Amino acid sequence: MTATVPAILAWPLLAFMAAVVGLRYVFFNHSQWERYLNHTLAFMLASNLIREQAVQDTLASAGIMTVTTAQQISLALMIFTAAEFMGFITMWTQLSDAEARRRQRYHRLAAVVLAAGFFVAATPARNAGQTLEVYGGWSSVLAWAIYVLLLCVLAVQLTTMCVRELRRPTARRQERLVAASGLMIGLSIGITSIEAPILAALEELGWLYSRDYRITLHGFIFFSESVGANFLAAMPFLLAAFARAGYDVTSRHWRRLQPLRDTMITAVPEAAFELRAPNPSRRKTSLDLHQTTVQIRDAILQLRPYFRDVPPAEAENFTTHVPARHRQGAIDALQLARAVQAKAAGATPAPIDASVVLNSRSTNLDEETAELLRLARWWPHAEAAATRQPEMSEHP
Repeated sequence: MTATVPAILAWPLLAFMAAVVGLRYVFFNHSQWERYLNHTLAFMLASNLIREQAVQDTLASAGIMTVTTAQQISLALMIFTAAEFMGFITMWTQLSDAEARRRQRYHRLAAVVLAAGFFVAATPARNAGQTLEVYGGWSSVLAWAIYVLLLCVLAVQLTTMCVRELRRPTARRQERLVAASGLMIGLSIGITSIEAPILAALEELGWLYSRDYRITLHGFIFFSESVGANFLAAMPFLLAAFARAGYDVTSRHWRRLQPLRDTMITAVPEAAFELRAPNPSRRKTSLDLHQTTVQIRDAILQLRPYFRDVPPAEAENFTTHVPARHRQGAIDALQLARAVQAKAAGATPAPIDASVVLNSRSTNLDEETAELLRLARWWPHAEAAATRQPEMSEHP
């Protein structure tokens, strides 16, 4: 099939695909699953290039191959694309490298056999110089059936993998977005693959005319799926750029904690120790975040003699417009703000009452950060309330 995507749009996107493939081979080609994904993208790029009218005309004018042969080679390359991506999915199932390589040998052998069978079945259309859609006949139905076999298996595996990832309780939002995108690509591959032999067979039986529809669909659908797959494959580069600009999770959490940290350092100067020199970059490391959490937590510990229980009426008034799931965090922030104010006012330290002290149950940096972020969310309003400023709003 020859791609029907306008050249003014197709070639910039092909250049993008080529850039993704090249960059991934240079920077992300270390693990087995990365290599399988890179091979997938390389076969995908080659298939799309051969589908371009300009490339097909160049090959034909140079006497290398006919346009029809180029069209069928582009389809055969898709079989190898499916085989390589199945290797990637196999690695995702956490099999050992040795077992994954053994399975991949079978995938590649199946691709070779299916590609050979496809060329044999597509011979009448190739000899006639016509696409499978135009030539028709039961030989074309057989060619389509052979062509989509591995693609349908891939679609099932990809869809299953993405659904499991979406249902994984510990999956992050970014991982769920990638899985949702992969699910859409998997469904698209499955639907647009299985329709080819079915619609071709129905047309041969005289039950449904679909030639024009199939020609239109096959002219752009694979290109669209390829662009989507390459955008997902480019995610590591986008994430690296976001991280360098300071928009990664660690850097965002660090910035959100700074107002609380600054107040704690002012209230308890002894907590201003530095584990290392300040990092001037917008991108913060886990060590930067860890240093901030340690400073805040150390200041809270030193403020324990100034902690007092918040009167129920004051707590109720303070959290009037706070969603129920955030009320404890808001009250904790108010209690801490009152302790800061008490120390600043020269209040007499009292024996530590464990029942009113903010106790941490965190066991790692992520849990510690989450606890402190709940305080930081309401901290500006807690400070204001502690100095008798207007009460909190629902959206800090």
